[in-house]
Amino acid sequence: MKQAKQRKAAAPRNAASLTAWIADVQQEMGAITAAPPWGDFTEAYETVGDAIAAAEKAGGILSFFSYDEAGEYERTLRRETDGWRYEATLYPAGELRDLVKASWLNADDRDQAVGQLPWAPAEYVPSELRRPDIEVVQRSSTTDVPRIGWAQGLHLSGGKTWEDVLLLEKGLHLYDLAPIVDSTSNCAPPAKVGFALSREHCLTVRDCAGCGAAVTDRHPHWPGLWVSTDHEFGPVCDHALLGKESLQRVPHAVHADQAQPAGRLTGNEQKARCRHCDAHVTSQHPNSPGVWVEAAKYNSPICAVLGSGAGAEQEYDLIDGVYPHVPVDATSPADAAIAAARKTGYFSQPRPLPFLGTS
Repeated sequence: MKQAKQRKAAAPRNAASLTAWIADVQQEMGAITAAPPWGDFTEAYETVGDAIAAAEKAGGILSFFSYDEAGEYERTLRRETDGWRYEATLYPAGELRDLVKASWLNADDRDQAVGQLPWAPAEYVPSELRRPDIEVVQRSSTTDVPRIGWAQGLHLSGGKTWEDVLLLEKGLHLYDLAPIVDSTSNCAPPAKVGFALSREHCLTVRDCAGCGAAVTDRHPHWPGLWVSTDHEFGPVCDHALLGKESLQRVPHAVHADQAQPAGRLTGNEQKARCRHCDAHVTSQHPNSPGVWVEAAKYNSPICAVLGSGAGAEQEYDLIDGVYPHVPVDATSPADAAIAAARKTGYFSQPRPLPFLGTS
């Protein structure tokens, strides 16, 4: 009851923010010409029939991932009861992607959260850009974290060529959404819009008081620490000059009064070698006591070797790319996750489509 009253009281403020943002989006969108991203099935299959045959052999579904400066996409051939469907899916990028993942990790009931997660992205789209044939979907993921995105498709009838398909694809309104999901775009909403929508749908979200990133203290590799799912920063705040004294990173803090200025290394800290990247690390850094971080001015707690284990086609799932340093002869909460990832082939999933041509 209390949560319902809080959501009701916050609604007018959120509505005002959304209205102002939508007006800005409409102005910006007037100068944007939407276009499909680079890369498609034609890079691997000469004809539509070849791709459908491969999809049939794969069990009725075949996907191709592509990226451009505006977004992250998945094109899919999917067998349905009334024939084959060619589908394009646009996934949240940047801040919105991290918010979706952190919300799921924070949930007490993650099965329930899966049902709630699509509502925020659905309402994130301004009403003027919504279409009945664009739906928010959950697609298969290479990790436990749900993969949520916007999908639109078209049915393939017999005799279609790639030229036919790509011409039809250019008309999909899905690509009009790309500017609003790219956090670097002028059309992207302020982060508070995504947080507000998530909270309205009873999702548990936390934001860092320093950098504003979505954070969780339930990351499988960093239990008990505030961590963003961004593979570049993880458990460190992007607000590097919090104390205005040092370039050293500081931990995330969910309350401003918990934030502390960056400390300085004395040079007397106990050091060890990371077993994966061979960096000198210490667990006695004043900024992150008890966490193995580089014993250097730029004190990163993220292992570069494991953190770069996934290629661009897996970037959506980099919850498994935010690994801690693990000193030689020491253990880490990430050990089990690393072993499982290597056993299941995570670092090579999703597998690329075969390359057509001579080597």
